[in-house]
Amino acid sequence: MSRMPWPTYLWPGLPQLARDGSWAALAVAVAAAVLLNAVLLSTFVWTDIVAPAPRIICWVFVGAAWTVAIGYWTWKDRPGHPRSGSASAAGKTDGKTFEEAQAEYLKGNWFEAERKLNILLRHDEHDIEARLLMATLMRHTRRFDEATGQLDILVRLDGAHRWALEIHREGELLADGREHSITSADAASASSEPTEQGR
Repeated sequence: MSRMPWPTYLWPGLPQLARDGSWAALAVAVAAAVLLNAVLLSTFVWTDIVAPAPRIICWVFVGAAWTVAIGYWTWKDRPGHPRSGSASAAGKTDGKTFEEAQAEYLKGNWFEAERKLNILLRHDEHDIEARLLMATLMRHTRRFDEATGQLDILVRLDGAHRWALEIHREGELLADGREHSITSADAASASSEPTEQGR
């Protein structure tokens, strides 16, 4: 995922809230709104209640807090930060990118794809794209319990709602794969029974 347009960084927490649905970013954005509205009201509406000197102090505090919050959230969202939430934003770890892992997966090189995905997930365990591809890979290699575990982790991550359709579809394919595996095992077992009885 790419970074948000620069004007969104002028409101603390807004880029992360819009992109990932982060609860922490929501709390920061709401707190910024409450603080700004309180100072605006004290300056333009409640002029008789708040004296000029405290109003100036409040504006200085708001300016300082706003600057620090914007700086922090912009720094947190910088490319390469481990909590940025996507493989493309997280940068490279030993040259192994999500695109490389995806290419290996599409070639059917399961081992190499899984190795690269593990590197990405060690670098950023909140990487939704890498974890979703890992679940898909595990389904293809018939490791259904591990794939289910990956999906269980996915649905609890910040920003997972943006991938809800893909996660739901992967869950359906996983259930179908598990059912097909059980049916095939039952059929193989049933076909081997007459042979054993004939002996």
